[in-house]
Amino acid sequence: VMIYYLYMEKDLEKLDSLIVKQAVRDVASKDVNLSKKALSYFNSLEFITLCLRNKIDVYKVQTSINELSDYPLLSRKKMSNDIAKVIDNLFVGGDI
Repeated sequence: VMIYYLYMEKDLEKLDSLIVKQAVRDVASKDVNLSKKALSYFNSLEFITLCLRNKIDVYKVQTSINELSDYPLLSRKKMSNDIAKVIDNLFVGGDI
């Protein structure tokens, strides 16, 4: 039972990382409505819960995402890809 729980926890962690990465990419979208919805996700209870579950500093992420949204589109695209790599390191690399 404990081994099963550990596998489920890892699966949930992977799913969480995919959700956050997609939300970051959506913030960088040229579709204004999609970008706004993604920004609102980063201020939602669901996101805060995800951060707490994964021991991630909610405030730092929210600040970074708000700053990202202030950049021009091309810069946002590049930066969102860079952030996706950091997310992979946080979730997969283990330094949550």
